[in-house]
Amino acid sequence: MEMELEVLTVEQEKTVQEYIERSTRDTQNQIVRAEREVKFLLENGFHLGYHFENTLKTETVTRNIKLGWGDNRFETEVTVDTWSGGVYLMYDIVVQENNELVIKKHSVSFGITSDKKIESYQIVGSSRAVKPKTILDKIDEKNVAAKNQLSSLITKNLNFDVAISQLKHEFPTATSIEKRDEWITGSNWKKSYSKEVIVVKFANDSSIMFELDYKGEKRIFKIYDVEELKMTNEQKVERLVKRVG
Repeated sequence: MEMELEVLTVEQEKTVQEYIERSTRDTQNQIVRAEREVKFLLENGFHLGYHFENTLKTETVTRNIKLGWGDNRFETEVTVDTWSGGVYLMYDIVVQENNELVIKKHSVSFGITSDKKIESYQIVGSSRAVKPKTILDKIDEKNVAAKNQLSSLITKNLNFDVAISQLKHEFPTATSIEKRDEWITGSNWKKSYSKEVIVVKFANDSSIMFELDYKGEKRIFKIYDVEELKMTNEQKVERLVKRVG
């Protein structure tokens, strides 16, 4: 049940004023922090829009809030300064948008230490503070890696498309031929992994699974033969004798 707005007591008025002052102070601190971070980054060779972004936004809003605790909890309308966003470092990553692989900027948080170094776990790979130049180098490395990854993924996808087209000619009676991720269970979880394969299915639920090597050449990875699974050992021996006989 929503609380009704009431005339505030002196103590409640004090609580509201403290909340407003705290919100104003917090917003001003964020503005100062963003200005300091932008200045530091620019002075150390970072480029706005390429190496970092500043998304800090401030706004004065009027809204209902609940303050106080227990029996002293109350609801009132306040007008306060608010903020969102901030200054973030950026590097390139590969994402899929509308079924297409593209490179986009990925934003990550960072901190500036008292000795003018930068902390950013997602860029450095540890909590160790490093020089701004090191961060610039690592951003460049990530951007190059993203370009290489995009090129590799495009080539791989093309190879799968070519292989699927070939398999459709090789197995015209197949009911479906599609690429999918197959979970490969190893002796323990560390040796288990996901593998991209092409699965050719037939009307009797048998299937042939193909994998592609780094050149795009396909080879049989696994065969699931429903008819063979139904056979007894004696029938398997009899079939083998006929083949080698």
